[in-house]
Amino acid sequence: MKKIIILSILFTFALSKPLAPIDFDVVKEQTNTKSPTLLLMGGIQGDEPGGFNATNMFLMHYKIIDGNVWVVPVLNKHSMLMNHRGLYDDMNRKFKNLSSSDPEYFIIKHIEDLITDKEVNVILHLHDGSGFYRPKYETPLLNPNRWGNCSIIDQKKLENVKFGDLNTIVNKMTSHINDNLLEPIHKYYVRDTHTAKGDKEMEKALTYFAIRNKKPAFANEASKELSLEKRVYYHLLAIEGILDQVGIKYERDFKLTPNNIYRLINDKTLDVKINDSIILPLYGLRPVLNYFPMPKDAQITTIPLSSKAHIVGLLPRNNQVWLKYGNKLMTRINPDYIEFDHSVKNIQIKVDGELKNIEVPSIVEVKENFEILPIEGYRVNIIGYVIPNDKSKKPNETGILIHHKDCISKFSIDKAGKIFRAEIYKGDKFSGMILIKFL
Repeated sequence: MKKIIILSILFTFALSKPLAPIDFDVVKEQTNTKSPTLLLMGGIQGDEPGGFNATNMFLMHYKIIDGNVWVVPVLNKHSMLMNHRGLYDDMNRKFKNLSSSDPEYFIIKHIEDLITDKEVNVILHLHDGSGFYRPKYETPLLNPNRWGNCSIIDQKKLENVKFGDLNTIVNKMTSHINDNLLEPIHKYYVRDTHTAKGDKEMEKALTYFAIRNKKPAFANEASKELSLEKRVYYHLLAIEGILDQVGIKYERDFKLTPNNIYRLINDKTLDVKINDSIILPLYGLRPVLNYFPMPKDAQITTIPLSSKAHIVGLLPRNNQVWLKYGNKLMTRINPDYIEFDHSVKNIQIKVDGELKNIEVPSIVEVKENFEILPIEGYRVNIIGYVIPNDKSKKPNETGILIHHKDCISKFSIDKAGKIFRAEIYKGDKFSGMILIKFL
């Protein structure tokens, strides 16, 4: 990642030091280069979780059958990790005039390059807004100054551009949402901002940058009055509506209901691999993990992560490393910074008497007992298993049959006291981790 020198900034929410901007990822779901390409984006404001949870659900549970969808799960990663609208002002107001000294300059330029890519035909940008938009004033919660539950265009048409009939497309998209309302108050309306007629704020926004570059662009707002799963529900309806309008065919692997979305967001089987050496479940972790190995001299936000979820990140905070899933804090890590060695790829473990070849890192399910076989040139430290050891030597707990009762529950990584970490070392270097999960 490009290094940027940033002056210290004081935030009202008592951030100890600014978090450096983090570039975004692009996931391309492509089946046919001759078919239309939708660019789908969420999370330009880090405190609007409906958008980036919707892009995450789309990537995890939708399959493109015909057509192409490029997805940016979260545009503003650093603000998402801090649960803040914009650490360096509002990123969605930087598309008209932007100083090259702006800390987010390289990210804005990356977004602009993506939007103007010749393969991109249509853009959909997801937001969460306050209240419920209504064309005429009804109540303080339902009025023209609210942004929740509306679909937005900057103008009615883009002449001589494929999919340039913005008004027709957005009305059909909105009709699709309204055909599936959960409650009447959630009704969606089209909001045409007529940006070119003098809307100085919208002139600075991402969608109008796209319009100026002859790219059909739409925004969808879900109300902040709604629960997260309901916001995601309406965003997914908007995505499906626009896919239908541009002729991109898709499948999803679940019935679209808020209850199912809640279940999928909070999927207890989700995990994350850290630096290709460590694996952690996202759910059920203890609030704090102590003496936890982390790579020495690495910038925390650039440590490689791998997960089915696309909105997982590490946040350096108060001498800790926080594991975040979107805006949600999953655990706080008190790190033991150490040099990593990636030389061990597999180890052998007897699991309930059966010899298994286990990839590093992995979660191993155990009913009764396990035994890690000796590994030449390596030692294993099972955190929570205590036997009398020669104090002059570092522990090597291989070749020992271990039951759940032999492990001290307070040293487990989970609240239930069932998951223990087996750390593998080569000399003084950390080589990887296996998690032992007693059933």
